[in-house]
Amino acid sequence: MYEKIGKSLALLPNTEIHIAGYEAAVSLASNEFFYPIFSSSRLSFKRLLASWKFLIIAVKVKPDTIIVSTHELLIVTYLYKILFGCAFIYDVQENYLNNLLYTDTFPPLIKHILGHWVRSKERFCSKKLDGYILAEKTYATELKNVIHPPYLTLENKYNGLVTCEAKIVTIREGGKIKMLYSGTIAASYGIFEAIDLAIRLYLLDYRFELTIIGYAPSSRDLDKVKNRIAPYPFIELIGGNKPVPHSEILSAIKKHHIGLLPYRFNESTHLRVPTKLFEYFLNHLPVISSYNPIWEEYISKYNAGITIHFNNLPLATEIKEQILNKDFYSKGNPKDLIWEEEKLRNWYQTEFM
Repeated sequence: MYEKIGKSLALLPNTEIHIAGYEAAVSLASNEFFYPIFSSSRLSFKRLLASWKFLIIAVKVKPDTIIVSTHELLIVTYLYKILFGCAFIYDVQENYLNNLLYTDTFPPLIKHILGHWVRSKERFCSKKLDGYILAEKTYATELKNVIHPPYLTLENKYNGLVTCEAKIVTIREGGKIKMLYSGTIAASYGIFEAIDLAIRLYLLDYRFELTIIGYAPSSRDLDKVKNRIAPYPFIELIGGNKPVPHSEILSAIKKHHIGLLPYRFNESTHLRVPTKLFEYFLNHLPVISSYNPIWEEYISKYNAGITIHFNNLPLATEIKEQILNKDFYSKGNPKDLIWEEEKLRNWYQTEFM
């Protein structure tokens, strides 16, 4: 939220930005302020206290606008708006109901209870919400019975330094071939398929390596990942038990040769475009992606990589032949993939200033 929405709105005149969220090492401008309120564990007593920490901060800061990027702060912001008044905007980063129901982050009974509790909060708070920011085009349809105008669709495109120039990339025979899995470390996001691919390619050619960098919301998944990669020194894990600064992830992207998008098909992700797709593309990182019609359009448009069945891996020789000595990023305009900060500022000024 800070790097995109926070920094974008901080450029408005006479504006202060106060961010409450995970503790992180960030460089703040003179009109930006940060308050750590969240712990890493989603089911913990400290996590339950986060809402009340947020309320105390809000009472002290007295914001004119509160933008909530997690369902966990909806009720407390609803309460603040009733007591003190403010513009109340919901930054919808996920369809939480689908995410909880169709992934294995929580046990079956708990995920159904949590999913419907979250949806109930979203419906209840819609009465006081003044606007929505939607991170995916599909949310306007998926959540049509939950949200209301005004809303802005603002995809999680790349927010970083780019040249905006075409750059043909070729992975040559020779040195190491470094693959990257970045972002959420979870079974539903294909982490185990990524590991299996790395092992298969390494057995064919010892130059293949895999770096896993990101945060695992499920300790069960994280333990499985650690056990799975323990015998393989060519697979490195960075992070896992806590969020990794986004700057570190972007730095890793620039140092690798192939980005992996091995998502499993499920109802929570198949219509979404993951942020790391934009990050890989803008950094001219060729991708190996699972089959997805929406992602394949992007891959084809920019000639950005190949698609495979991660759940039924092709022969390692076939994959290697498709990625080595081929020209990637030979077409397309990367400007289309850059975070639209001006679009956000214009919408906010029109609707709330």
